[in-house]
Amino acid sequence: MEEIKNQNLLQPLIQTTNTNSYENDHKIISYSSNTSIILRLVMVIFVGIVSLWANYEVSKGFSITIVNEAIEGTFANKRFDLFYVSNDEATRLVLRTSKFVENILYPISDHEDSGQPGIKKQVKHVIIQLSSRNLTSPVIVKSSRDEKDVFVVHISPLILEGPNYKRDMFLALHKGMARIWLWDGQGNAPSSLVNGMTEYITSLASLSGRVTSKSESVKSVKLKRSCWKSKDKRTIVKLLKYCEGKKEGFVRRLNKEMKNGWHEKIIDEVLGMPAWHLCETYNKEIL
Repeated sequence: MEEIKNQNLLQPLIQTTNTNSYENDHKIISYSSNTSIILRLVMVIFVGIVSLWANYEVSKGFSITIVNEAIEGTFANKRFDLFYVSNDEATRLVLRTSKFVENILYPISDHEDSGQPGIKKQVKHVIIQLSSRNLTSPVIVKSSRDEKDVFVVHISPLILEGPNYKRDMFLALHKGMARIWLWDGQGNAPSSLVNGMTEYITSLASLSGRVTSKSESVKSVKLKRSCWKSKDKRTIVKLLKYCEGKKEGFVRRLNKEMKNGWHEKIIDEVLGMPAWHLCETYNKEIL
């Protein structure tokens, strides 16, 4: 009888243990299920982000790297990090200025009409680098020595120290992208002409929308065949504007012709007249 009583006393305890075991197993299964769902959601979100980033990279057409080499703790270093790196503003400006330049030099209509998509310059990677020291120019563009179609845009930290740093940075990046997209006759075109074309394209995007004001003096170009070799950038910019007025699309066609090299008659061919004649009429009409 005592054994039976003991068994009866133990039965509720055994039953309770079974119930607790079932509840614990159920909780483990539920926890495992929730964890699995969360992991799946994380994976879906991750794949979505990767997909969006991939589409973003494709839409850019080239990769962009932003490098801040300004001395740590300096005003330029802090301002560049705060206003251009942390919020990705530098990347947006590069894309914005690049699109503007591309539309001028390589309009879609040109590709469709000529059937020569290879005319457009290849750009795979653009590196925007805030220099550690002040440069002789607000912006200097160099091709990478190690990789093809890779360009480094060196920005002088000095432009970030002025009150109009946002405008100055915009124009510096615009000038940098203009120089990147311009052909240079395989390095043989006059630097004065290439620099003038860079300045001209940049002037079209300037906030004031002007090339030179009426009050600004413009030096007379020399009356000879190579009148575009003036060392005064304003003279070249004004001359290019004059050429555009005489023959719309002059700068775009000139850039196209400079893809494969340079020779003195390129200007004549693009203009459809002797260059010296253009210089002469420019001096008579403008000055």
